Order: sequence, then C-alpha cells, then structure tokens
Amino acid sequence: MEEWGIILYFLLLGFLIFIAKVLKTWVPGLNRVVIPSALLGGFIGLVFSLVLAPILIGEDTFIDVDQMGYIVYHALAIGFISLALKRDDSKIKKKIWSTGMLITSTYALQAAIGILIVFLLFSDKFVGSGMLVALGFGQGPGLAISIGKMWNPMMEGNGATLGVSYAFLGFVFGGTVGVTLINIISRKKGKEKVRHFSEDSVNKTTVEIDTIKEISVLDGLTTQVVIIAIIYGLVYLTLLAATYLLKPLGGIGDTIFGLLKGFNFIIGILYALVYKKILKYLAKKGKNVRFITNNYMLSNISSFAFNIMIAGSVLTITLDFLASYGLQLIITSIVAGVATLFYLKMMTKRVYSNFQDEYFIGLFGMLTGVASTGLALLKGLDNNLETPVAEEMVLGSGTAITMALPLFLILFIPSLTYGTPNETLWSWLSLVGCALYTIVFMVILLVRGKRGVNI
Repeated sequence: MEEWGIILYFLLLGFLIFIAKVLKTWVPGLNRVVIPSALLGGFIGLVFSLVLAPILIGEDTFIDVDQMGYIVYHALAIGFISLALKRDDSKIKKKIWSTGMLITSTYALQAAIGILIVFLLFSDKFVGSGMLVALGFGQGPGLAISIGKMWNPMMEGNGATLGVSYAFLGFVFGGTVGVTLINIISRKKGKEKVRHFSEDSVNKTTVEIDTIKEISVLDGLTTQVVIIAIIYGLVYLTLLAATYLLKPLGGIGDTIFGLLKGFNFIIGILYALVYKKILKYLAKKGKNVRFITNNYMLSNISSFAFNIMIAGSVLTITLDFLASYGLQLIITSIVAGVATLFYLKMMTKRVYSNFQDEYFIGLFGMLTGVASTGLALLKGLDNNLETPVAEEMVLGSGTAITMALPLFLILFIPSLTYGTPNETLWSWLSLVGCALYTIVFMVILLVRGKRGVNI
C-alpha cells in the first residue's frame, strides 16, 4: 500500500474536520464556543493519538510529524497565494490608522510579555520561544509555524510545534473567554443571550460564471488550481536557484536560505501580485482577463488550505514537546491572553467614541485567534455586521502589517545573534524595543483620542 503514502494523511484530516463539524452542529454547548471546526478536529485527533499511540505501538504519536509538517508548510503557502490572487473590486481607499496602531501595539505587548517570562522563569530557553506568542496569538498558526520552523535549531526542533501550540491556545482563550464577555455585555445592554455561533457567513455569495453558454464550476476550479500551481512552481524554482547562489556564502548563506524557505508563502504572494499586475495591464489593453481569476473559487481553495493547515499543525504536537515546553506554553499563553484582554479593554474605551464594546470584542477575538475569530465574536453583539467595526478591523489589519515591519525586525534579533558573546544583551534590547513599540503607539493613540481624531 505504498501508493497511498501522504494521501492517508489528507484522508485523516478530512475525516477529523468532518467529525468536528458534525459535533459542533449537533452537540449542545459546542456551538456556543467560537472554535473553528478544523481546530477542534485537530484536537480530537491529537487526543486519540497521544493516548492510544503509547499503548498500541509504543510511540508518542501515530503521526509522522515531519510528513505532517510538510503538509502544513505547503498548505500555508497555497492558502496565501489563493488570497493574493483574488480580485479587489473595492473602491474603498481609506486607511484606518488608529485601528492599525492598536493592533500593532498589541503584537508588541504580547512579544514583550513572552520575552519577559523567558527571562524570569525559563532562562535556559531561547528567547524566541517566548516571542512566538505574539505570532501565534496576533497572526494565527500560519506565521507562527513558519517562523517557529526557522527557529527549530534553537529549540531542539520544537519551534514550529511551539508556534502552533500558542496559536491553538489563543483560539481556545479567545473562543471561550470571548463568549463569556459577549454574554456579560449582552446582559448589561439588555440584549438576548447568544445561543450559538455559526461558522456560516451572514452574507450571500454570488457564484461567478466563466462562460456565457454554460455554468461550469469545474472549469473555474481547474483554472484557479493551474494558476496556483504555476505560481507555486515559480516559488520552488526561486528556492532552488537560491540554494546554488547562496551556497558559496557558507553559514551566512544557510541562514539566509533558511529565512527564504520559511517565507515561501511571502515569495508566493509576491509572484501572485506580479501576476495580477500583468492581468491588469492586459485588461487596460482591451483583453478579456476577468475569467482567469474567480474570487469564489479562490476563497474556497484558501479556506480548504487553511483548514488543512490548522488541523494538521495541531497533530504535530508530541509528548516530548509538552514535557519540554508545556509549562512555559501554558504560563505565557495565560499571561499574554489576560494582558491582551485588559489592554484592549482600556484602549478601546479611549480610542473609539462609538461602538466601544464591539471594537473590544472584535479586536480581542482577532488578536487571540485570527480575523474570522474576531468577526465570529463580533456577530454576537452585531449579528448582521451593520456597524462599521468589521470593515475597519479588516482595513486596520492591513495598515498594521505596514506599521509592524520594524517590529518583525526586532523579533529576529535574538535568532540572528544566537550563540554570539553578546546574545543576552541583544535579547534585552529586543525586550526594550517591543516595550517601546507598545508605549509609543499607546501614547499616540491616547493623544489622538483626546483630540477626537480617531474613528
């Protein structure tokens, strides 16, 4: 049965996600917690694997962790390429800088807390093991896995697993504490208690038709898959060329290649953006290129890839990892989660003049999980997303990426100086940098709030 190979893992992931979806739909109580079905499915598989594998086969897990890690690695890139290929027909040009600053300052706060906990309680661990909480909570499993994988050599091969574990606990923290907060706020406002949280969109999706004479969903799907395959092929060729170009540089070349390999999804996004520019140029020349990109299909492909990534990444957790990093993981996640809650509660009161509760709940969900977590929680207070909060959260996260670029450079200081004589000094500078990032943005937001120039 060697022919099945990696297909068995896709069958397993599909089965676990299906079971989770059924349980969330039919089991009372589960639909009251904002946890994605993919995450729940991965957790179900993890529990069975960790409990039964030592008994049946004498191993930590049934899963080939390396093989599952490869699936997660590629699913992440495919998901981001699919999103980048979508046409943006929006005419909105405004930038929500206040929301972007609040999001970025929360990233920095989470990173500073992670570093501080390493210094105080786990000084034998690499500083990056604490900084990953900002990526797991603030950016979700994708970037946390990617950066964690690059830091594997500094964390006994546990970097990627630690990254996804922070993201997992962030989902749990945001989904459970967030629901409790919604019910408290609803009771204060005299609203009806939220009974369940649906994963379905509140808006209807229009299916795009590629041809005039027939509706062919398969043709649209095939076209998108082929385009994604071509772009991802270019990513592979880029990395292949990098191996030859960087090889003469020795250790420095290996470090740079490790960064490039970890950021395979960013290379894919860049190629996707170039491809869109080419299509835009052809459209200006009068060529019909609209049929080439189908937003409906691309959304579904990205959703599939991200669900595979989330479920698969949870299955990479092992007993050895929990023994090495379990205590640090729990302490850091709790402290970062509580700090995020109180920081956002304090700041949303001072930054926003309207819809303060909605901003607080939405941003709390997004900064412990992902954007969809924040939107799911937001619907508990704003069922039809009639307030401007949802739109401003999405636009604000876009501006946050720009403002967070120097912060990402700070996050890489410990890994780039690892093993050097001044490693500890550089780690302290990283802590100071993250703390200053939070303080400076917080002061700007408070001043703008007093002047009434925020949203």
